[in-house]
Amino acid sequence: MQRSFELHFAGCMAVELVETSFSDSEAGVHSRSVRGKTAGAFRNVGSFQWTTAVKALSLLCIKAGLAQRVGVAKVDHRLAGDKGSLAASLDYAISKQPEWLMEMFEVDSEGISLMRRLVRRTNPERKRPGPVVLGFSEGALESVRFRFTLNGTPVESISELESLSACLTEEAFASLRADEAVFSANLAA
Repeated sequence: MQRSFELHFAGCMAVELVETSFSDSEAGVHSRSVRGKTAGAFRNVGSFQWTTAVKALSLLCIKAGLAQRVGVAKVDHRLAGDKGSLAASLDYAISKQPEWLMEMFEVDSEGISLMRRLVRRTNPERKRPGPVVLGFSEGALESVRFRFTLNGTPVESISELESLSACLTEEAFASLRADEAVFSANLAA
């Protein structure tokens, strides 16, 4: 595999992404990003906040890691959803190419995030009714090695990845419900 994407998580009750590392030996690219509004004490690294799009990216990568370990045909490695969903948030980020995404995955010679080349989207930007569906391309699933750690310990087994996925899914949906409640309260006011 020519590419590697490492996701480092931390936490006990709530698991959150704290650092990423992406490398593409063919393109000569290596990028590192840390969680925060800025890179802070780190030099020459990007930064990201723990947004819904980053949660979706984390979950999509874990699904891809599971698919690599058990076989693509046996695991649904896609993320799908309508307006306000995890999938829609990540789709929006891929379309708009925010700074955190370009720092996390670097850009090609045309200024396009390499993430756009790795992920395939159905109904991008929800231009027609129905959900957006995102998934790593077959080429990405074959060429990118997904690696994960939790509190500094490698997460490699299928059961560990499934547990990590469940933690992120539960936390992400709780966050979406809270955002929806705030939105509804603001409409009522």
